[in-house]
Amino acid sequence: MTMLRNFSLSQIAELCGGVLIGSDHTVIDIVTDTRAIKVGCLFVAIKGERFDGHDYAQLALEKGAVGVLSENDIAVAPYIKVDDTVVAYGVLARAVREAFSGPVVAITGSNGKTTVKDWLAQSFTEKNVLKTRANLNNQIGVPQTLLEITQKHDVAIVEAGTSYPGEIKKLAKIICADVVILTNASGSHFEGFGSLKSIAVEKGELISGAKDAATIILNADDRYFDYWQQLAKHRRVRSFGFCSTADLYAHDVILEAESSKAIFTYEQQSVQVEVAGAGRHLIANGMAVVLALMAVGMKLSDAVSKLSREVQVPGRMERLRAKNHALLINDCYNASPTSVEAAIDVLVMQRVQKTWLILGALGELGVREDDIHRALGEYAHKKGVSCLVSVGPVAGIAAQAFRDSGGDAIFCQTHKQAASVVQALNETHAILVKGSRSSKMENVVDILQN
Repeated sequence: MTMLRNFSLSQIAELCGGVLIGSDHTVIDIVTDTRAIKVGCLFVAIKGERFDGHDYAQLALEKGAVGVLSENDIAVAPYIKVDDTVVAYGVLARAVREAFSGPVVAITGSNGKTTVKDWLAQSFTEKNVLKTRANLNNQIGVPQTLLEITQKHDVAIVEAGTSYPGEIKKLAKIICADVVILTNASGSHFEGFGSLKSIAVEKGELISGAKDAATIILNADDRYFDYWQQLAKHRRVRSFGFCSTADLYAHDVILEAESSKAIFTYEQQSVQVEVAGAGRHLIANGMAVVLALMAVGMKLSDAVSKLSREVQVPGRMERLRAKNHALLINDCYNASPTSVEAAIDVLVMQRVQKTWLILGALGELGVREDDIHRALGEYAHKKGVSCLVSVGPVAGIAAQAFRDSGGDAIFCQTHKQAASVVQALNETHAILVKGSRSSKMENVVDILQN
């Protein structure tokens, strides 16, 4: 890979406010992992929780790096000494982003980021798209994505996540987006942020850091819509939702087990839409995709046609079959309270005799952990789930609430136990497996399939 912009070590030192020690060289790539070293690259030494890249400076040069970006005084040369290598890494990514003339779309929100990103990326059928891979959406992942831009790319789609207050502000500065999509704010990070308002404020930083001429795409049904709209200031705002006050709104919605239908209305123009995939939440995600496509020049009719092609993110409402042919809905990629409710809504729409929810713990909920799990158990019962199987003590709170509401709950301690409960179920059953990434519920899916 050749970067969009060429640098020399001396230019990098100047950009990052650092000092070059040793001879100057041209840099063809920038990497943070010695396994990705190639001749002519710059190795960025980053201190992590369990490793320190500075320990690998010598190895990087031996493998062909022409220099090291370092916070420390090191015994090898050439190297560039900077105050903070993570900040410097972001500065370099911003410099590459500024050399890119195509549109950069940035996406954040508590739910739907990855689905919107992948749906949008696959909708640019005639363009070369760079998009965030996997969950590389933090202070290391976002620069890594932007540094992958080459002359061949037409569009860049960048996902921005957050794990602490102030992170998105830093990412927004690096991305400098032409289009911002903010899907929603829900209680997925209470542990780090304390309140829903704090989460909304954090997500809103992506708006404040966008280009002055950026288009801001907002969820009109979100309680923080007005706040985000104010943050946009003079920027062009386009809203989506199920209310007629949204710029693009969905009505006459028909939800089916595997797909949905709706009419989308935009500026007095109405079109019939087929949405591949089940759930009201997916229609909302689809509206965000349509507005983003229109923001970069696509017509409404062409944009909505893209929604009929299914977007399949591994571990996101993935329809599989268990060994005995039960429908297995794998939604283990991650979980927030809102996404669990949306997945339950889809589960109970399935044309089967019985529906099963196998639930692992939701993470990062702080002091609200018990209340949220209890509410999810009650929600599952209210919606008509036949049986709730919990894995571990935290998910057990949801199972107890399900049982207290009059439902049939089974308490398990391990993935293997939970899988054994449903292993014999056939095609007359549907099983939803859901939980935060930390609860590793994909282990249940693996056991049921293999």
